[in-house]
Amino acid sequence: MKDPSVVLPYLVGRQLPATEVYEAFGYRKSAYYKAAHEGRLITADNLIRVAEHFGLNPVDLLVRYGLITRDAVADYLDSEQPKPELPKLSDLQPIANRPPL
Repeated sequence: MKDPSVVLPYLVGRQLPATEVYEAFGYRKSAYYKAAHEGRLITADNLIRVAEHFGLNPVDLLVRYGLITRDAVADYLDSEQPKPELPKLSDLQPIANRPPL
């Protein structure tokens, strides 16, 4: 599993003190390491909290840590968003107060 103390500075673009990483997850030092040891650190809720803390894209973190796949995100976006219907050329009218192109 990717270590957040390595990934987050890369994504944020600066060195992060360990205390800032713990804080972003909402843990104190001992609780952070306990959660990591028990496999409770990398969860969707925690990654979303971290993304908000650092101004990162939460979906990017979820994908990077394997909680969701890029394909699943793309499929969701394709299925949930209606495609805008373009007007037919014959239905278009010139705008009276604008010169023709």
